[in-house]
Order: sequence, then structure tokens, then C-alpha cells
Amino acid sequence: MSSLKQLQQKSARKKQVYKPILDNPYTDEAHNWPYVEDQPLVAELVRSHVTEVLRHAPESLDARFGFNAVVKYLEQPSFETVAADEPSRVFLFVCNRDSVPSVLLAQIPVLARVSRRDVVLIPLPRGFVSHFDKCCPAGQYHDGLLLVVQNTDFDLQFASQLTRRVGHVTPKPWLKFNESRIGVVASEVSLNARSAKPTK
Repeated sequence: MSSLKQLQQKSARKKQVYKPILDNPYTDEAHNWPYVEDQPLVAELVRSHVTEVLRHAPESLDARFGFNAVVKYLEQPSFETVAADEPSRVFLFVCNRDSVPSVLLAQIPVLARVSRRDVVLIPLPRGFVSHFDKCCPAGQYHDGLLLVVQNTDFDLQFASQLTRRVGHVTPKPWLKFNESRIGVVASEVSLNARSAKPTK
């Protein structure tokens, strides 16, 4: 039978701690970007129907390059109702696997979801940014972002092929202001080894 002194020494070697667990309903970065089915085909379609067209006949498409231009276009309807005769569907091509600053990329999926525009977000494979370099107008920066408005000049068959192969992003706001659930897990930390031992 353990003496009182031994029990006190054993207790002194361990300390009970509580580790907080925060359930955050507002972020899910692992699933922000839509899945692209048959990405090599999608990349080739984008090259032939968008970047090459912009390279040789830039007036043929209603396009916007760069973070600032894209954000301005997608945010504008948040304050004004989209006119009935104004195209609401846009295709947003993003070189998210190339050397584009993550601080810019992190905002794009959220912006695509909360915009009142009907946004088809299309992540492109690594290396595609070189095609943006070739078709971006001189003096402009594309930041790995290219937005094209689906209007009467836009190839409807091409648009249909893209929407079939890319996970569609709903234009309605997705943020839900639910109360976060905060819990704790009881653990024992050895004062000597500093190792944690979960308790039941």
C-alpha cells in the first residue's frame, strides 16, 4: 500500500491541463477550389478558345486581367442590381498552381461564392500561366487571373463543355453565421518529460 508521501510525489510529477478545441464553421480551405474533370482537355480548350483568341483578336472577348480588375467586376453587383440585359455568367480562369501570391489566391474562391454574378471558377494546371503572359495586353499585370464574360460573342458550345467538366460555384452567399462550438480535452502533462497523456 502506497504511503501518503509516495502519493504526493506521484501527483506532483503530473499536471492536468485542458486543451481548447475550436470548431470553426467559416473556413474550409481544403475544398475551396472546384474539381476539374479531364483537366488536360479543359486546359487545351481554354488555350484554343480563350488565350489564343485574346492573343490574336483581343477585341473578340470581354476579358479582364489581374486581381484588381477581377475583384472590381465581381464586387460591383453587390451594391447595384445587375441589369436585365447585362450578362451575369462569367468564367474565372486562375493559375493557382503557378507562382501567384497566395494572399491573392486565398480570396478568389470566397469572392466567387459571394458574388451575385454566376461565376464558373476554373483552376488551371501548373505551367498554364505562360499562356496568360502571351495574351495579356502590354502594360497590364494578370496576377494569374483572367475573367471572361459570357456574352453573345462567347462560344456557347465551349461554355457548355466547361460547365460540364468543372464543379460549379453557386453565386449565392455561402457563409452561415453559426455560433462556434468551443470544447476542451483533459490531458496530463508530465512535469519532467513534458509529454501529454489523454485521460478518459
